[in-house]
Amino acid sequence: MEIVLAVLERGDIAYEIEFERTSEPPFELRVPSHIGGAAVVDVFDLVDSSEWPVLLRYAFAECVPAVIGSPDDLNADELGDADF
Repeated sequence: MEIVLAVLERGDIAYEIEFERTSEPPFELRVPSHIGGAAVVDVFDLVDSSEWPVLLRYAFAECVPAVIGSPDDLNADELGDADF
């Protein structure tokens, strides 16, 4: 299994996460988060893939409500485990 390092930038703050390499860089990453106790998903758009498949850079795009109908709908293992 090959690992890719992704740098997620949100304003002046940057976080690093690792994920399993795919055939092409994902154009966006969605990371579970929260605002005042409410479940949300932070969306990060790909801004630099020049160092693919080793490193990708993403910028914060938006925060959207998390919609969970069943435990299978939102799997934190698939989305990453970051807390912004």
